[in-house]
Amino acid sequence: MSEYDSRVEYHKWYYDTLVWEEVKFLGVPCYKSVSDMWNYQEILSELKPSLIVEFGTLFGGSALFFSMIGRSVNPDLRVLSVDISHENLEPKARADEAIRFLNVSSTDSTVVENIIELRAQTPGKTFFILDSDHRKAHVLAELESLREVVKPGDYVVVEDGNVNGNPVCPGWGEGPKEAVDAYFELYPDDYRFDKERESKFGFTFAPSGFLVRN
Repeated sequence: MSEYDSRVEYHKWYYDTLVWEEVKFLGVPCYKSVSDMWNYQEILSELKPSLIVEFGTLFGGSALFFSMIGRSVNPDLRVLSVDISHENLEPKARADEAIRFLNVSSTDSTVVENIIELRAQTPGKTFFILDSDHRKAHVLAELESLREVVKPGDYVVVEDGNVNGNPVCPGWGEGPKEAVDAYFELYPDDYRFDKERESKFGFTFAPSGFLVRN
C-alpha cells in the first residue's frame, strides 16, 4: 500500500468509526479532527487574530477552544460563534465572556453586521471557520456573504470538504469542497490555497479548505 493510500485509509477509519464525535476540549464535545485542531492553534499563533468567526456552534467545544487558544496569543481577542440553534450549547462554553453566540443562520445579514461591529472594536486579522450546513449551496452563500468583511491576510477554513467521496461519505452529494471550487470559478483572485498547512499532518477534514485572502 502506498503512503497516499495509507493516509486515505486512516482518514476513512478516523471518520467512519466516529471517533471524532469523542473529541472534547476541556470536557466539551468538539466534533473535529484533532490534527486539524492542532493545525488551527499553529495558525492562530502565527496570525495573532483579534477576532475569530465560527459558523456552526453545536456544543461549543470549538468556540471554547478558539477563545482560550486565541486569547493566549492576543488577550483582547473576541469570538463570534453562529448557529441556528444553541439548545445543545454547554454551560462551560456559554460562560466564556469572550464569546458572542449569535442564534441565526450563518447567511443572515445580521452576521455580517456583527462582524463589522466586532472588527471595528478589535482591529486586526480575523480567522474564519465555516462548519455549519455542509450543502454546496449553503457554503457558497456563506463564502459570498463574507466577501465584504474578509480582508487581505485574513484566514478562512472551510471544513468538511472531505464528504462526497473526498474521501468519506461518497453518497453525500455536493458539499463544501464543491462550494470552494464553485467560488474560485466565480472569484479566482480572492484567495490563495495554503496547501502546506492542508497537508501538514497527512489528512484533514478540510481538503481545499485552507484559504488566505489576497
